[in-house]
Amino acid sequence: MDIKKILFKTNSIDVEKALPDAIILCSKEGKIQWVNDIASEIFETSKMHLLTSNISDFIENPMTLIINSVTMHKPVITKFTGREIYFDMTVKEIDEGYVLDFRDAVQSGSQGQPDKTSDTVNREKNNFLLKLTNDLKAPIQSIVGFSQAMTDGLGGKMTEQQEKYIRIINKNSSELMYFIGKLLELSQTESALKTPEKKTFDILGLVNTLVRFNEQLYKDKDIKLTVKPEEGLRKTISSDDEIIKNILQDLLEVMLRSVDIGDIIISLSTPDNEYTSARNLPQGSYTMITISSNALLLSEHDLECMFDPYKIVDSANRKNVLRAMVLASVKNLVQSLSGTIWIESQILKNTSFNILIPSD
Repeated sequence: MDIKKILFKTNSIDVEKALPDAIILCSKEGKIQWVNDIASEIFETSKMHLLTSNISDFIENPMTLIINSVTMHKPVITKFTGREIYFDMTVKEIDEGYVLDFRDAVQSGSQGQPDKTSDTVNREKNNFLLKLTNDLKAPIQSIVGFSQAMTDGLGGKMTEQQEKYIRIINKNSSELMYFIGKLLELSQTESALKTPEKKTFDILGLVNTLVRFNEQLYKDKDIKLTVKPEEGLRKTISSDDEIIKNILQDLLEVMLRSVDIGDIIISLSTPDNEYTSARNLPQGSYTMITISSNALLLSEHDLECMFDPYKIVDSANRKNVLRAMVLASVKNLVQSLSGTIWIESQILKNTSFNILIPSD
């Protein structure tokens, strides 16, 4: 098998640059058909063993990651089976199957010196944030817990002024705890270490359960929350229900923290191929979820930074950095499901978050 000819057919992998990486050619079912010497080295086994194996023997959830890389046209982070070792994997689909290009975190530069790629720097930044936020959570949880206990009278009777100060401490530390949690969530989604796990479930049932879970939050405000499934909605879908639940919970929190009155409507529909093609999505079955509010009014300046917390901190809109963090996490999670998300806002009318995710 002439691997160079196959690689040339991808039209996007530079053979001279790719071959120093670990290259594996596998069938559509994951059966390994060709490997180079570097692949044998990084997987710490012989080429003969690799050629009698399936890619699933060496990396976790390979077929899902392969499809994600092909769909999103970008590298994905892979984890070796049974080992805390991570590689960037770029995938190109060809007639023979898939060409997998594995690149280590540190690559040799033009002068033979280690040169960290931007992806590697981002991963190290996110790992640092993960450790930092975990270290911060414990002391902040203590402040929240003890201040709440003092408010409840555990430390004895307080003066009216002392009680006022303790309530301020509890409120602000609780807000800080929420902020830290969302920063942790953003770091986790940017690291992309969690691979979606497909299950078959009832999407309408999931949404209704989520609404009941948040009932107290919207009932404490003058908000009416309604679920509107379209007639003929395909209720049973195959996706990662935990990721979808996380996405919808974050979007609801954005809505509920931003408005005190009005209607919030969660609409569910099954779009046709023409609609999904207009969003540059591959052909297939999709579910569309729209969360809209007639009280959340956004300006053009708001829309520019909605999904980018790094951009918003340099703008006049810094007060919405928390919202941008949450929405950036949501966008990362939607993309992990090979879906897409966008916002539509009509001035003085309503704002809607629209999600399209594969349902097969």
